[in-house]
Amino acid sequence: MSGVVCVLATGFVCWIYGVSLMPAFLSAMLLILLGGIAALIGYRKYSAKHAMLFRGREYPQSLAEDFSSKMFQRDDPGVPDVEEKIDLIEEDYRHLMVSLSDSLSREKEEHAASYNAMLDYYTMWVHQIKTPISALSLIIQNMEDQETGSRLRSQLVQVENYADMALNYLRLSSESNDLQFAKVNVDDVVRGEIKRAMTMFLAKGLSVDFTPSNLEVTTDKKWLGFIVGQLLSNAIKYQKSGTVHFYGDEKSFTIEDEGIGIAKEDLPRIFEKGYTGYNGHNEKKSTGLGLYLVKKAADMISAEVLFDSEVGKGTKVTIRFGKK
Repeated sequence: MSGVVCVLATGFVCWIYGVSLMPAFLSAMLLILLGGIAALIGYRKYSAKHAMLFRGREYPQSLAEDFSSKMFQRDDPGVPDVEEKIDLIEEDYRHLMVSLSDSLSREKEEHAASYNAMLDYYTMWVHQIKTPISALSLIIQNMEDQETGSRLRSQLVQVENYADMALNYLRLSSESNDLQFAKVNVDDVVRGEIKRAMTMFLAKGLSVDFTPSNLEVTTDKKWLGFIVGQLLSNAIKYQKSGTVHFYGDEKSFTIEDEGIGIAKEDLPRIFEKGYTGYNGHNEKKSTGLGLYLVKKAADMISAEVLFDSEVGKGTKVTIRFGKK
């Protein structure tokens, strides 16, 4: 803007004195040339800086550390300047970025320490609560009233399942889930979960139809057992009589019940955290966490859980392995 004013002033003075306007014209050409060069240099600097900051969006910590390193080098007179000169305001922004990055790192470390402490506490709590659960199981076994004892055992198994769910909820939210992949026989995992839930089957008078699939997959046995256990618990919870069927093929395993089924409008949302749907509103104890945890665990071991259900006719849940 100041260059334009100078050119106009020069032209006006030439006009007043009646001399040639050539000086004003030459000044304008020179200013345009110099302005173009300055604009090109400024654009190249702007483009390089924009590209650097754009990359820094994905790796902000690395960018801040790079800035910190360069500022340290400029403070050392023995180290040559490695970056173009920057103005004071930009220097302040870079100091601010380094400060914010350091603050974020400290907050992450504090959060990780707090989370690990909470995980340790709940791990200890789950292990400690299993002692009174085992004691209650022994007391129930010695009860004379077998029918009442069977019902109490069924409820005790659910208490233990809920305790394990609390611990697994925290583990699934952790960045480290202690995965151990190995060749696993799916039939063995399912048999183990059926055995754990046998008291609940007996308490509700349900029967088991298990067809071996001889399916072997590379997965984490513990988390696969957790998934099967949760699906099996739901099959028992929402079925008053009949049979729970277990079968599979070379790529998947299926648990099919003859329970109340799931409403069509609820199926798209069954994996949402806290969503209970129509059945959950009728079943007051439903938390809406079971299938949410199943989905997270399945994603973690690269499996897919597929539901096919009809109200009043039951639910078929298929665990498909090797999800891409």
